[in-house]
Amino acid sequence: MVVTVDRTRLLARVEELMLAHAPSGQEAEVDDLVQRLFSVAGRTVQRDRSGALVLHLPGRGLAPAIAVAAHKDEIALIVKRVEKDGRLKVQPTGGLHPWAVGETPVEVLTHSGPLPGVLSIGAKHVSRESPAGVIKEGSGLTWEQMWVETHLDEAALRQAGVRVGQRVVLARPRKQAWYLGQGQFVCGYNLDCRGGLAILAEVAHALTEHPPAGDVYLVATAEEEVGAHGALYSVAQLPVDTLVAVDVAPVAEEYQTRNSAEPVLLCKDSSGLYHQGTIDRLVAVAGDLGFGVQLAVVTSYGSDASIAHGHGHVARAALVGYPGGNTHGFEICHIDGLANTARLLIGYLLDPGV
Repeated sequence: MVVTVDRTRLLARVEELMLAHAPSGQEAEVDDLVQRLFSVAGRTVQRDRSGALVLHLPGRGLAPAIAVAAHKDEIALIVKRVEKDGRLKVQPTGGLHPWAVGETPVEVLTHSGPLPGVLSIGAKHVSRESPAGVIKEGSGLTWEQMWVETHLDEAALRQAGVRVGQRVVLARPRKQAWYLGQGQFVCGYNLDCRGGLAILAEVAHALTEHPPAGDVYLVATAEEEVGAHGALYSVAQLPVDTLVAVDVAPVAEEYQTRNSAEPVLLCKDSSGLYHQGTIDRLVAVAGDLGFGVQLAVVTSYGSDASIAHGHGHVARAALVGYPGGNTHGFEICHIDGLANTARLLIGYLLDPGV
């Protein structure tokens, strides 16, 4: 089996997707990119009622239909309160931790465009009377202690369109790709799950030239970071029994996972078990392609596939992960790990062995 992926094109797509803003429930910027990246050979990308983008690739009738999903949304913040002094109190949407981002430029996404702010905790030359004083003594940093500084008063913020419920994201300059290890590793805040979307685009390109064994539905899902809400709807609308999620997989000693060129196959996460027969087939396909895989049982993790399976929306769930360090922070991914994840998915969909 010969399966190749254009590594340069894949990386260019990753870089482009990383710069887009797409907090859960407000994903239009990534929608525009995915529409373009998924538009292969004149095929129409459908948008369902949950906001998912779905590309149907007809198969050769040799296997049941399979859905492959990567999510569009990123972990971010939401405005909880607008204060008179121009400060915005915020809460996370998804697993964003204050200590993973610290004080940083942010953008409040209003209907008239992004408004600049700075996620803050205040002066550090202070005592326990001030928020930073407690942190300096070793207390854990919480969102309740932080705010977004805008230097606009309440009236000006109202005029700018800032209100409760609007999303706050890391400013675009913070989302630039960074490279380590003589170009072997790409780093950034949005590799989860923009790497997955770039991989789906490569899968779409390959399966247009070489039709899969059975029908394939590539799904860019909405609102995964807040509970896979989009996938729970989207997958239920598709004629599939198997859902394969593509997502970043945590690199950690406790899981014996490495940041390498070998994709990660999850066996279990916090939401349930993954299908053993599908895992076995993926292991065999990787071997045929000339690389290994890493098997992992993880905690504090759930995917579109495991959550949809747990709710009875699919009969089988699998996850093919590209290894990532610093997950839900400034993530670090082996570029060949991304490329081999794409190759593994293409090889599996050409011959799922079902």
